[in-house]
Amino acid sequence: MLRIFKACILTVFLETGLFYLLGYRKKDDVTIVVCANVITNLVLNLTIAWFFPGGPGSFLLLLEIAVVIAEYLIYAKAFGATNRLFGQTLAANVLSYAAGVVLGAAGLL
Repeated sequence: MLRIFKACILTVFLETGLFYLLGYRKKDDVTIVVCANVITNLVLNLTIAWFFPGGPGSFLLLLEIAVVIAEYLIYAKAFGATNRLFGQTLAANVLSYAAGVVLGAAGLL
């Protein structure tokens, strides 16, 4: 379970940081990004833990796509739907996923 919370903290830190650098700096913007990431990350990782105890295998891509879509829908409602926002959402998720893979392989997650 500790791994799930470490992954959540990493995701929130990286994705919120990226959105901050991309100009989402108002208190409400940061709050929305943090909340969206906490919710989607915990749902993703708890789903994997409960339904895929041996690992999600090929379902991981589908689960990650669902996270990108869910976060984009939250952000689109808050910030306005644009292709640019979708790209930013996708980039943030690729960043946090890649960091998780690297840190997990190094035994740090």
